[in-house]
Amino acid sequence: MTIVIFLSCVIPALTSGGNAAAVAATGRLAAPAGYTQKQLIFDDRFTGTSLNSSNWNAYLGASGTRWDDHGYLPYPYSGPNTPITNEAAMFAPSQVSVNNGLTLSATHNTTRYGGTYPWLSGVVTTEGKFTLPTNGWYVQVKAKMPNQALGMWPAIWFLPPTGGTPYNELDGYEGGFLDGSNVNDVMHSDYFSFEGQQQNAYSVNADVTARYHVYGFRFVPGRSITAYFDGRQVWQVSASSGTTITAEPYEILIELQVATAQISHHTVATNTTPSATMKVAEVQAYTNRTNR
Repeated sequence: MTIVIFLSCVIPALTSGGNAAAVAATGRLAAPAGYTQKQLIFDDRFTGTSLNSSNWNAYLGASGTRWDDHGYLPYPYSGPNTPITNEAAMFAPSQVSVNNGLTLSATHNTTRYGGTYPWLSGVVTTEGKFTLPTNGWYVQVKAKMPNQALGMWPAIWFLPPTGGTPYNELDGYEGGFLDGSNVNDVMHSDYFSFEGQQQNAYSVNADVTARYHVYGFRFVPGRSITAYFDGRQVWQVSASSGTTITAEPYEILIELQVATAQISHHTVATNTTPSATMKVAEVQAYTNRTNR
């Protein structure tokens, strides 16, 4: 994802919203507050033992392409098409597994590309498979995050499916940011608006590595973008505060990134950092339009 340059440390209040009961529920996640099952447009519970190729790719990419570090990484590997000084991992399908749940694994890289990317990790994207609607949406992800004290950088984010303008990246969840006494309860969200990067790092008052939690993201074009943690509002940007919320489609990206020693606002990985996993139980998307 785009590297954050400036880190805000204001911690917002936790307010009601979403669906807190969904965390403890078995089976399918309940619809978030204000939505019904009739508005459900995407639901993957990662059943069976293989990734649903109708929904996901096991490579990093968006805007119609697999990202390959500007041609450096051959298929099936993928990596950021941005300066790589902050990212220690490239991605491979071997790091993505399904066994009645999705697991993204980060391990030390023993391939020929290990000198540039000392870590090999997992990512899934809906690039070319599924696009969120322009009228607005709510995405919720039930996930258990890895220990982020030693460089793990789990993320749930969104990018437009085609290049050009506008191109407003939304990072709903990023972990591992240095803000507070316990890095495993800090969540970072940001939106790249025309007015500049709108962001915050804040405590969710829970250890995200201890169990599954539900991360919710609501996008209402022209009005607001809101992040929820277990049904509580934890972050928001709004048009009323002067931020342009552009109506455009988005694809979903879920990845376990790893940070290098050249990054200052995040924990960093070392040669002794152990392997880690990010586990996802379900991903749902709802449209803001009422389907009758």
